[in-house]
Amino acid sequence: MNTKIWIVATGLAVFLSGCSDEETHKYTEVTAFNFIQGTDKSVVVSFGENPQNHYSFAIRKKDIKTGNKLFSESKNNTNFAVFAELGDQTFIRSSSQETYAQLTVVDIDRKNQIATFKIKAQLMDLDSKALKKIDETTVKITGSKFTVLL
Repeated sequence: MNTKIWIVATGLAVFLSGCSDEETHKYTEVTAFNFIQGTDKSVVVSFGENPQNHYSFAIRKKDIKTGNKLFSESKNNTNFAVFAELGDQTFIRSSSQETYAQLTVVDIDRKNQIATFKIKAQLMDLDSKALKKIDETTVKITGSKFTVLL
C-alpha cells in the first residue's frame, strides 16, 4: 500500500473513532447481586470514574433483552433501580421528589459478548435532598463481565 494512502487512511480512522458518540467509562463492574426484591435473579451494573465515583443500575436478568425499556417516575417502578455513589454523596430515586430513571437495553450481542445499555435519570441526594441529573449515557459490558449479566 502506498505510504501516503496508509497515513491518510489511518488518520481518517482515528478521526472517525474520535467522533463516535459512544462513551467509555474508566470503571465498569457487573455484580450478580439480588438487589431487586422478588424471586428473580438480578445484577448490578456500575460504571464511572472508579469505585468511589460511579453510577449503578440493577436489573432483573429476565429483563435483559434487546429493546426492553424500563421507566420510573419518582419510585413507582420497583422492577429496576438506578443510584449513584459520588464521593461521600449517595443519590437515589425518591417518592417525595421529582426523580425519574430510564434504562434501555439497546443490544445484547451474545456472539461477540457485548451488552449495550442507555441510561438517564434524575436522582436525589440522601442528605441534602438536592437533585442530580444524569444525562443519557451509553454503557457497554464486554467479556467476562458480559457472562455475569446472563
